[in-house]
Amino acid sequence: MKNFSSSAAIRSLGAKTILIGTLALFFVILSEVEGFSQCKGFVKKQMPRLSPFIHNGQINSSVLLSGDHAELTLTFYSGQNYRILVSAQENLGDISFVMKDAAKKQLFSSKDQGKTDYWDFTVESTQQLTIEVMVPDASAPSGLVPSGCVSILIGFKQ
Repeated sequence: MKNFSSSAAIRSLGAKTILIGTLALFFVILSEVEGFSQCKGFVKKQMPRLSPFIHNGQINSSVLLSGDHAELTLTFYSGQNYRILVSAQENLGDISFVMKDAAKKQLFSSKDQGKTDYWDFTVESTQQLTIEVMVPDASAPSGLVPSGCVSILIGFKQ
């Protein structure tokens, strides 16, 4: 009888572990979906700011934390006029971005231009450029690390 109850306790413990693991996975997935939904709505509100440029159809967004940085490398085509618009939710503070060529040479810095959130430029030859976004390091009054949506929108004129 003692062996049977020990075996039942082990099975019960195993079932509890599986249940806890399943619930934890559910909450992780739910938070990712919530973050995506949060960004999707935020990005849609930013799109009119690309005008008079035409959105390229790509949604580039992510939930970032205070102190994070992210990079996005895209191809830009010869003879095209572009607008890069980098936006973030207010709780992240004054984000900044830089544009670099394939050799990592800095072509533009939003900090050098009065913390602007966009850059209009023309590409003379087709090339890949990297957009690097930096979120300032800060903490909320609650002591929690702030997080929020950051979007990079690309527009073009022909």
